Amino acid sequence: MRRIRLPIGCLLLLAPGLCMATAASGQTTYTDALGDNYGGPEVDISTVVVSNDASNIYFTINMNPTANIGPTANHYANYEIGLQMGGGAGGQTLINGTYGLAPSDGNPYGNAVGISTGENYFIGSFLAGPTYNGGAQLYSYSLLGGWTQVGATALATEVYTGSPSTSFAFPLSALGLSVGSSFNFDVWTSFGSPQSAYDALDNNGEGPGPAPYSGGTYDSATVPGSTFNSTIYTVVPEPTSMAILAGAGLLMLRRRRA
Repeated sequence: MRRIRLPIGCLLLLAPGLCMATAASGQTTYTDALGDNYGGPEVDISTVVVSNDASNIYFTINMNPTANIGPTANHYANYEIGLQMGGGAGGQTLINGTYGLAPSDGNPYGNAVGISTGENYFIGSFLAGPTYNGGAQLYSYSLLGGWTQVGATALATEVYTGSPSTSFAFPLSALGLSVGSSFNFDVWTSFGSPQSAYDALDNNGEGPGPAPYSGGTYDSATVPGSTFNSTIYTVVPEPTSMAILAGAGLLMLRRRRA
């Protein structure tokens, strides 16, 4: 899994306008090998792009370019994200195919995927069908209360063919995030409960392990080849804040030269 992120430091090394529109958004691309999945191209992760602005965090999950995820084609897959904050303290450590919101349920969608070192938030997303829109749902976990949906279902934006993808956003505050906050995460594709991962972002080129329909589980923290411990996103300042910081830095340089 390869991460591509433009360095914030380029603001002071290059012309201010050259980096301000890119690095300040914090856009990071995480890549996965193609063809390392079970099932069709609609569950084969290509890349995942994460970014933020002052209020929201954005996720785009890109699939194999040959996929067709249109509402009358292959729209049955789920695209799920497990997030670990602060090393997973207080998060869900159980991985099972139990559907529901209780503390004993591995995740709200009932797929046998998870993070045994602690999963604090879960995002479940689904594609548009012939009579309904695609969407994404955010859930938080507590040891006593189990899973709780945070806010309303977010509308997903989809590209059906060519560069097939699903995109959605949630408020930073809904995940307890602010500038400088970091989290580990993995992205899984699957179908109905209790199936496990057909593909996983953090298992780049290794394959998702046992057949997901055979009763096995998928643990991002321990599966061979997983890069979960190094798959990290850090919330960065909004572009306006970066512009102010860059301007202040240039002003200081000018004063010193004077």
